[in-house]
Amino acid sequence: MKEKTAVYGASVEGYAVALSIMKSGNEVSILDERIKTSFTLMENAPTSIRQLVGEDSLYPIRPISSVLQSSSQVILAPRLRFSEEGRAEWLQRLKEVGQNLGEQAMLVNLVPLSAGGNKEALAIIEEQSGLKPGKDFRYVYVPVGSSHVAGYLGESQPPRWFDDIFGELRWTRTIEESELEYIRWALADYIPKALAISFYKEGSTLLLDKNKLFLDDMAQGLYDMHLFSDTLPHGDTLHHFATGALKAVSNYTHTLGSYLRNYARERGLKAIRSRILLVWGHEGSEMKGERARLQGVILNSLREVFGDVDSWNPAEQPEEKKRPPNLDRYQMIVPCSQADLKTCQAFTRSNSEQAIITASVPVSVL
Repeated sequence: MKEKTAVYGASVEGYAVALSIMKSGNEVSILDERIKTSFTLMENAPTSIRQLVGEDSLYPIRPISSVLQSSSQVILAPRLRFSEEGRAEWLQRLKEVGQNLGEQAMLVNLVPLSAGGNKEALAIIEEQSGLKPGKDFRYVYVPVGSSHVAGYLGESQPPRWFDDIFGELRWTRTIEESELEYIRWALADYIPKALAISFYKEGSTLLLDKNKLFLDDMAQGLYDMHLFSDTLPHGDTLHHFATGALKAVSNYTHTLGSYLRNYARERGLKAIRSRILLVWGHEGSEMKGERARLQGVILNSLREVFGDVDSWNPAEQPEEKKRPPNLDRYQMIVPCSQADLKTCQAFTRSNSEQAIITASVPVSVL
């Protein structure tokens, strides 16, 4: 009989894990935490989570509670929002899982947490389920990202297949240690980007890196910086690192806006009559939602200055429609990643006055 796995969260990262586990022979269900239904994967499962939960999905649907109760493995991979409402959602997700977690099940948490976050999560799970972590159910903390750090709470050894699915993991001695290791990794990964952004002011910089740092690069890790800024003790050095990184990104959004405004002015264009297209290819169902969040900040900032600002996401378009509608009406096209730049350069443009201006450090005009 096949072992049953429930992936709680219709996220890109959760779906990737689900496909990998299904290949090992398990029966796998994706639980959409927002519409409270589940989809049991079949052999011909689509490669994209968007195709699975789309309007034309023909996959078997079951209530979330019954799937959780019958699963020996539960993967926590919900879509997250960093706000008071987002925190309330996360706590509610934990309660729902706890109420339906089976005895001797293994709970795998992919959600990045700050210091003490796992203790809080396990207390909620225990309160709702009546099960003791490490005794009545096994618990694995594998925060999504590239840290490869993992914590385990259980009487037996961690399953060997974890390395096959998550890459070669570095197991810590305790869950608390894995939290600190993740914080260290996340800050060490993001601070160099914050430094590069901080030296770039008013559209110029004296310190140029070999590779451009795009808005897409800045977005990756932004959720963690918000998390640490909100949860680490004020006055702590690590808290200063996180808040400084957020300040650097905030300053860059103003710098980009100033650059575009100056470019328009130099060409005799009034900002209120300027038309800008932001091009950013990203999946809308990412766990951390970092790209969507930063895109919203950029769009709001630009719309305060310019008369017409639109966005276009090539990742959500079929191959035959890899071109934004009414392209020639825009004076400035702003790609937000290296891949988006290549997409924009492939456009056939009939408007000779149209410019491609990269959302990067440094900004380039093509």
